[in-house]
Amino acid sequence: MYVSRPEHLLHVLACNATATPAAPFRLLLTDARLDALCARVAKYYSLRRFVAATGEPASVWTRRRDGRDPYFHYSSGLQAVVMALGVCDQVSMFGFGKKAGVKHHYHTNRSKETEVHDYEGEYQFYGDLQTRPEAVPFLGEAPGFVLPPVKLYW
Repeated sequence: MYVSRPEHLLHVLACNATATPAAPFRLLLTDARLDALCARVAKYYSLRRFVAATGEPASVWTRRRDGRDPYFHYSSGLQAVVMALGVCDQVSMFGFGKKAGVKHHYHTNRSKETEVHDYEGEYQFYGDLQTRPEAVPFLGEAPGFVLPPVKLYW
């Protein structure tokens, strides 16, 4: 589980307090370094998209965000992809992107996407991973890291 708001820590505490020997499944928090990398990637692509679409400086992005909740966070899908980039020899992505009327998550009836994620920015990141991996920022900063090939199946 990743903590994107302070109240998420309460969920972790509540769930972990109910673990028993018969059901010992506890929530684990993701590593803060993974969270920081995901946040950098998501914000970079969102800022780049904002500047290209509006012509305004990046400093306006946090104040505006199209009048929506100024809170912003990457999706769990982006986090899963970044994790896979670090542990897999190649990454195949299925189920990213969405047609009108399709549910947001397979396990809910919600069709509207949450406003705290910039899915279009994340889709640009996924596209760059496949077609222009050299253009993806931040991932090559770790010495010896080699980005694996990525294939999208929209």
